[in-house]
Amino acid sequence: MSDGPVAKATVALSAAGLARRSLQIHQQRAERASLERIVRSILDGPADGIEQATILGLWRSARHDPSNTVLSAADGVRLITNGWAGWLRYADDGQRLIFLFLLPGDFIVPSLFEPGCCEVVSLTPLRTVDASSLMQEGATTTPKSAAMIARSGRIYRLLLIDHLTRLTTGCTTRSVANLLTEFHDRSLSAGWCENGRFSLPIGQRVLARSLGRSTVQVNKIINQFQADGLLKVGYDWVDVLQPGALRKAAGITHSVRDPSLAIAGLGQAFAA
Repeated sequence: MSDGPVAKATVALSAAGLARRSLQIHQQRAERASLERIVRSILDGPADGIEQATILGLWRSARHDPSNTVLSAADGVRLITNGWAGWLRYADDGQRLIFLFLLPGDFIVPSLFEPGCCEVVSLTPLRTVDASSLMQEGATTTPKSAAMIARSGRIYRLLLIDHLTRLTTGCTTRSVANLLTEFHDRSLSAGWCENGRFSLPIGQRVLARSLGRSTVQVNKIINQFQADGLLKVGYDWVDVLQPGALRKAAGITHSVRDPSLAIAGLGQAFAA
């Protein structure tokens, strides 16, 4: 049992964890540029000088984690500045079952899920900063940041609803379009989408597994979207050329009580 797929995955993750390291001072300072993008999303309005300076000052706590590193609850609240992570569980065969993607600008809040029920794992090389101080200072100097961290649970629950919709829709085209639209909108909201282009560093195999589809199916649909002029796909990026058409292909879902809450994570989750 100890040499099974899950055990091997655990050993690999533990080895990756050993490579975790604090960055050199000049590398940490480089994260300030990423924080400048993110701070506009967090403050979303007239910037308070003290709060802005506090967020930008987080570069001093920047840390690098290699791919496949398990992020411990002991790390506290962290803010992703570069790279992607995911909330996931493992199947008996060692396959990663990703049910929530975390992008630059997202807060990693370990307390959102019961300890041991799932893990946050870096899907790419990951850079984060320690955001615990934003919660501690709270209403005094960083009220908007503290409020955004407090809303993370609600945001992630809405995104989970969307993911359940993708898994149960029965239509691979809708599922792929829905997930790409989510990535586009979340990247746009966090200041990481320019002229329709957002980073997609995880590859189509990871997308396929998260949707419970085959890589061949996902690749075929993305190629069709490109042929139809909806997307242009590069090595680690996607240009959304027709966001309206892509959203239509996603097959918007909503509540009967309130049709305005269409695709919970696309817009509504990011509302104030």
